[in-house]
Amino acid sequence: MRCTTILLIKNEQDNIAPLTEDVLAVYTDNGIDGEVLLVDDGSDDRSPQVCDKLAIEHANVRAVHHPANLGRSYAIRTGFREAKGDVVIIMDGDRQYEPKEIPLFLAKMDEGYDVVTGWRSQRTDPYVRKIISRTYNHWIIQRRFGLDVKDQNSGFKAFRRNKAVAMGFDPEGYRGLHRFILPLASLKGMKIAEIPIVHYARPSGKSYIKFYTVPFITLGDYNKFKRDHREEIKAMRKRK
Repeated sequence: MRCTTILLIKNEQDNIAPLTEDVLAVYTDNGIDGEVLLVDDGSDDRSPQVCDKLAIEHANVRAVHHPANLGRSYAIRTGFREAKGDVVIIMDGDRQYEPKEIPLFLAKMDEGYDVVTGWRSQRTDPYVRKIISRTYNHWIIQRRFGLDVKDQNSGFKAFRRNKAVAMGFDPEGYRGLHRFILPLASLKGMKIAEIPIVHYARPSGKSYIKFYTVPFITLGDYNKFKRDHREEIKAMRKRK
């Protein structure tokens, strides 16, 4: 199978069906052999039922449920493990990303990259979140890890499945390892590209991100990440 699009879901009952249908239409229109994997991270609205209904209606849709809310990083790990496609695309289930751009990610992967990440060049999130993100990307992602990436935390990324599974993405002990998924990929020797993507306002539902706690959570995870990968980081800095 060419592609698995993983939709990361937490209380997105009104967004799941139209987003899934949009992804399936992209597959059909572009001749892509693909599936949609719905990873429900302990939703307490009607999201689980919507996911199961879609899986029944479509042969190339599957649903996986966490019995409780474990967090985005665990949902990503579940998606990596359960996906069948050679390329795994992760996409937030909030409909802020454009499924029609999936072929752009696949085309970039065909150039020989292991990871393709989206850059929200015209991001629609609140101003304070954009400022926090810019600071984080500049001082940690670019300066500390030497990555030429503008938007590490974009919710639209593509990975080669075999390398994604092998890179050791283990959220245990972290509060948000997904914020360091690109540095981890880089430390594991994966070749990363970034492409500009569109970014929409949420059509329904609400974000659970608390901008006033994220910097402290990220700092704690950053310190743990540095400890866990001390030798790899040293080797990376010597190469640069």
